[in-house]
Amino acid sequence: MELEEKEKLINQLAEKLKELKDTSGLSYRQLAQRCSLDHADIKKYENGVDIRFTTIIELAKAYGVHPMEIIDLEYKIDFSKPN
Repeated sequence: MELEEKEKLINQLAEKLKELKDTSGLSYRQLAQRCSLDHADIKKYENGVDIRFTTIIELAKAYGVHPMEIIDLEYKIDFSKPN
């Protein structure tokens, strides 16, 4: 995956997390209390820091949504291209 594609996906994920936070009406500290993440880290992920899959699971717990709602991003994979 090209660096530009990775950055685009990370930015899409960051926007999704911002939307979920706004919808939840919770503060970063309140979100952190609902999962095993620090409130400062949650804010970093909303600003476009690359995250691990297990972190997505924890964020889903905090937002009270299924992890698929977080990773439902617009991304097309061209399977005809080699890595």
